[in-house]
Amino acid sequence: MADAERTPRDRPLPILSWAMYDFANTIYSAIVVTAFFPLFMSKLAGRDLYTGTAQTASMVLAGLLVPVMGALADRTGRSKRYLFWFTLACCAATAGIGLAGNDRFYDAAGGSPAPWGVLALTLVCFGVANLAYQASLVFYDCLLPVVASQGRQGRVSGLGVGLGYFGVVVALPIAQMAVGAAGAMRVAFFVAAAAFFISALPVFLFVHAPSPATATRLTLRVVGEQFRGLGRTLREVVSHRPVLCFFVGNFLCTDVVNTLIMWTRPYLMKGAAYTEKESLGILLAMSVSAFVLGLAMGWVTDRLGAKRALLAAAGSLGACIVVGGLVHERWVVVPTVLLLGSGGLAGVWVAGRKFVLDIAPPERAGEFFGLYGVTQKLSVLGCVLFAAVADWSGSYRAALLSLLVPLAVGIAFLAGSQPQGIRRET
Repeated sequence: MADAERTPRDRPLPILSWAMYDFANTIYSAIVVTAFFPLFMSKLAGRDLYTGTAQTASMVLAGLLVPVMGALADRTGRSKRYLFWFTLACCAATAGIGLAGNDRFYDAAGGSPAPWGVLALTLVCFGVANLAYQASLVFYDCLLPVVASQGRQGRVSGLGVGLGYFGVVVALPIAQMAVGAAGAMRVAFFVAAAAFFISALPVFLFVHAPSPATATRLTLRVVGEQFRGLGRTLREVVSHRPVLCFFVGNFLCTDVVNTLIMWTRPYLMKGAAYTEKESLGILLAMSVSAFVLGLAMGWVTDRLGAKRALLAAAGSLGACIVVGGLVHERWVVVPTVLLLGSGGLAGVWVAGRKFVLDIAPPERAGEFFGLYGVTQKLSVLGCVLFAAVADWSGSYRAALLSLLVPLAVGIAFLAGSQPQGIRRET
């Protein structure tokens, strides 16, 4: 875990090792958040609202913590060490989901829902896993300028996003086969935990960021100072209206992205009448498409700028939502999801990371990635909105269309953003 020697920038091995963490953490997102946990909890409890509430609680807590975590990464120079421990915590808690709930014994639809104690423990494990996963992303993002120069950060970010979705193509079939062989969804969480940890190892072995000359030890005093310093950063952001527009717009657009990640498979199965096998096939096809489009969006971001790339990605998501909510013909819906949906999901992540590096002073990258993390972690209103509309109306299509409201407002704010505000004046 030593970070004594700095990794040379723009070298293939460190870049690939960094990008492999996107491959690793998207395995968690795809298997746990998107493919299995919502269905797993629905089988145990018979309701969707528990899943939406647990997701919201963990994301809100992460949103409150990540700004300080990013600032601590700047002060202590130990991004990789923190990344390791949060990754380990996520993997352990993910395995805990499978240990806590056994869907062989409980089936709410069959009249045998899980006891409250089992449901509570399962939700706590999911909450811990999701909190650790979300927190780890701040430290991971801080390592991007370690491996890539400014002119290549968009492409390297795109490589990471692309490999992340390729990880879905690899992991989901393995998880599905394991579930089929065992006859229980709980096995998927063991697969996710193991695959996440093993795939994350390259970043710990081949990416090294030296401590800054002013690095300090992690103490309670330092933590307190960073909490107080957060107010200064917030005032700085608020005083730069174009930068504030980015953070607000990203908050709303990421809200939609997080919601789609969690509810795509339930929508396909319950709202669009796809079978379990068909829905999994669409998720895999989306991942292949996102792998290619993630690489393309990296190039677009470097060539056209983060703002234009973000607006294009958000617009693609909007078009996909309209088609998914109103059109029933599969020959229209599936290509739209694969092209516009996958491109939008990948583009928001690729361009968002580059935007942060454009506005952040180099020595405060962690601090600004922490604020960026807030816009990601606290953007959880859509998850509850989707679940509530689905429960109230009985229509997953109506729930999907409800996401157009936060997306449209987010696009309006992004249109007023400027990716070079604070850096230029610092």
